[in-house]
Parts: sequence; structure tokens; C-alpha cells
Amino acid sequence: MFSIVIPVYNEENSLLELVERIHHATQELHTPFEIVFVNDGSTDKSQDVIENLSAQYPYIRFITFRKNFGKSAALNAGFKHVSYDIIFTMDADLQDDPVEIPRFLAEIENGYDLVTGWKENRLDPKEKTIPSKLFNAMTSKMSGLKLNDYNCGFKCYKKVVLEEIDLYGELHRFVPFLAHKKGFKVKEIPVLHHERKHGVSKFGWERYARGFFDLLTVVFITNYINRPMHLLGGIGSLFFAAGSLLFVYLFFGRWIEGGSIGSSPLFSISIFLLGSGVQIFVMGMVSELIVHNKERDKKKSYSIQKSNIEDC
Repeated sequence: MFSIVIPVYNEENSLLELVERIHHATQELHTPFEIVFVNDGSTDKSQDVIENLSAQYPYIRFITFRKNFGKSAALNAGFKHVSYDIIFTMDADLQDDPVEIPRFLAEIENGYDLVTGWKENRLDPKEKTIPSKLFNAMTSKMSGLKLNDYNCGFKCYKKVVLEEIDLYGELHRFVPFLAHKKGFKVKEIPVLHHERKHGVSKFGWERYARGFFDLLTVVFITNYINRPMHLLGGIGSLFFAAGSLLFVYLFFGRWIEGGSIGSSPLFSISIFLLGSGVQIFVMGMVSELIVHNKERDKKKSYSIQKSNIEDC
């Protein structure tokens, strides 16, 4: 039994064929499933198509946003309203092939908590594939989880993974990294990829700029959210040490020999570095106080696999 969450934004020409592909690909599985469409403020006739499909196929459900809130919000809404404990995500543009669904399920049966696709033979123009390769390489390096395709929307999760991760902004592409940091087992498999048949891509170059800042956010919240002093203290100490070295150089190299240090630009730089170091260090201490006093039980920083204690 599984659910398929599909965000939709102006994909009226793709939805009927997508449902037919899913229906055909799941016939031999002989297991209940559902499709949850999340209409993310489409301005075309996507909503009409979804409602017609839901009347035709009893396993189709839908959620409709009042306006476009973004893919993470659409996925988050879908995850909160699924019926089953295994959840797929797919794009609605027909580039993901539902024929891969059994392979994802097989890896889940093998013990993995999250299985993510890799568009090994990606059929997109170079202006999309080249930046994507650079982004994936940088993300793998900074996150510590090497994946070939962080941007692939074709994924399969155990529900427990998504219960411990909050999605907002553009963080949907980093769910494998967030799950990895929680201790879940992540697997990447190559999947079929098709050319876009209808419409145009909803993402441009700005997607990768946003993705870089989201990557910094993810690295911070996974590594330093409960110990900000480890980051800010290190940066503050670096600034303070650089300023101190410059000041020592000016003091012993010029002032003792009778030279003026007040007129040197290095003196201003050293004072700036010393002041910045102190401020960043203090900021780290204040952050630690905030972390110490926040209500930790609202969102646990750890993940429990098994326990025989109730309400653990």
C-alpha cells in the first residue's frame, strides 16, 4: 500500500496521461494505492482535469491551494493527508516514469527508509543539466551525502521519515540529506527520464541561486542549530586572531621603532577585525542562551528507531 503525492502547477495537458501511466504501471502490484494531487495555484484548467479524474478513479484525491505557494508547501500539504505509510513523490510533467515504482518499493523492502531517483540519462537542455551537475557536486561536498541528483523529484519515503522533517522554502530537494542526518538509510537508484511533452519548466537559473542559500540553511540547521557557538565562536575567533596579529605586527614592527601606526590603513583593518570578532563571539553566546532556553520538546533533535517506553 502506498501513496503518490504529485504537486501540480499548470499541467493540464499532462495529467490524464500521467494517471493512465500510473494506472498501467501499478496493475501487476495488486496492492491498494492512492494519488494525491496538490494543485499549487494553477491558472490553467488543471483543477478541472483533476476533478474529472477524481470522479473517474476512486483512488485519486486532491488538495487545491488558493494561490501558488511553491513545491515545498505543496509536498508538505500532501504528506499530511496521505493514507499509507509508504509515500512517493513525482512531478506532473511526464518526465518521471511510473514504471520505476516497483524498483523503489523493492529497495524499501530491502530496508532503506528513503529511495531517491537519479536521472542518469537526463533529457533536458544543457542550460539545465550543466548547472544541475555543479549544484549536485557542491551539495554532495558540503553535506557529506554524495548523490548524483539532488534535484530529482521522483522519490519514495517511509512515512516516519517525513514525520521528522519540516519542509519550507526550497528545502524539498534536501530531504535525503536531512533524512541522512537523522540517521535514516538513504539509497539512490538510476531512473528513466523523458523529455517534457507539454508546457514549459517552472524553474529558471534563479532556482540554483536559491538552492545555494537553502544549502547553507540546511548545513546550519543540521550541524549547528543546537550548538551555534561552534560556528559563530570559530568565525569570531578567526576574525579576532587576524586582527590581533595585525595589531602585534604594527606595535612591534612600527611603533617601537618610532613609526606612526595610527595613519596606517592596517591599523583600521585590525580594529575592524578585532571588533567584528568580539561581536560575532558575543552573538554566538547569545544564540547559545536562546537554544538553552527554547522548548526542545516541540521538535526533537534526535530520532528514535525503537523503544519499549511509552511516549518516548
